[in-house]
Amino acid sequence: MNEPTSVNRPMRADAQRNYASLLNAARVAVSERGADIVLEDVARSAGVAIGTLYRHFPTRQDLLEAVFLDETSELKAHAEELASAPVPFDALISWLRLQMDFAARGRSMGATIMAAKHVPGTRIYDANKVMHEAGEVLLLRAQAAEQIRTDVHILDVMRLVYGIAMVNEHASDPDGANRMLDLVIAGIRTKPSRD
Repeated sequence: MNEPTSVNRPMRADAQRNYASLLNAARVAVSERGADIVLEDVARSAGVAIGTLYRHFPTRQDLLEAVFLDETSELKAHAEELASAPVPFDALISWLRLQMDFAARGRSMGATIMAAKHVPGTRIYDANKVMHEAGEVLLLRAQAAEQIRTDVHILDVMRLVYGIAMVNEHASDPDGANRMLDLVIAGIRTKPSRD
């Protein structure tokens, strides 16, 4: 979890708890309402006063950025855990499915957050880059095991995953995104599935 740190003094234990509660409540709110979260509702759900929310997150944008950074950090950690999985192909696919869920939520965080992913030097750009690098380890393992085509690049796969999330954002078919991801997976693997 990304917590703001101060060079002069670390957060007190109660402040850390409040921060974590606010971040968890904000993640739920973003998944339900996107960028249109109501800050008072987030504070109430976290069990803190609105002033406490503003102390940690002075603006809605700060809160949305913290949610994005927290989820990106979590995805990086998942990739690192999966890097030792016995079947590289399965590890990569598990992570791509997590990415698709993240992409669907991420699109709802607003244009400013999504634009910052492409601006070198921003915290969002840096976190996104590190998370993609962790995913690339999974891709390279699957390529070394000859389970994924060698001409496949992590950035191309991520763009496909995010594209699937985008075109299915308002689709009436709830399983359409999974079927589309299955098509991408079939396209990048070297051998047909024996399932």
